[in-house]
Amino acid sequence: MPKAQPRTQVVLRLRFAQLEPLLGPGKIELMEHIARDGSISAAGRSMRMSYHRAWTIVSELNAMFREPLIETQLGGVKGGGARITPLGRDVVRRYRSIETSVWKHAATHIAALEAIVEAPVGSRLARRATSRNRKAVR
Repeated sequence: MPKAQPRTQVVLRLRFAQLEPLLGPGKIELMEHIARDGSISAAGRSMRMSYHRAWTIVSELNAMFREPLIETQLGGVKGGGARITPLGRDVVRRYRSIETSVWKHAATHIAALEAIVEAPVGSRLARRATSRNRKAVR
């Protein structure tokens, strides 16, 4: 059975007032994992991300906004943990809403571009297109 072709991806990255870092799909996904797992380290593991990288992203996210998006508790007898703040949940919701709006309003344009995009080099479609182009030149 042939592999299904991946759907075109629209990757949304928001740059606020030309500041770094950007807010993009990786940061949003990490927040969703933290909300689900209640732990920065568990969220990082589920995304195949190092503990250090996950903490760096959490620090970036908390520095980007007026209030923290993620609250942490130090470990101890009861263990540590993390949770998404109400502002963090709002940021995730709004980001996902923007993504949905882009797809909704751009779907016909994306489909039109998909119909005219050139196949990757070496693929069966690319070989067919090359053959077609040779015939057109003759």
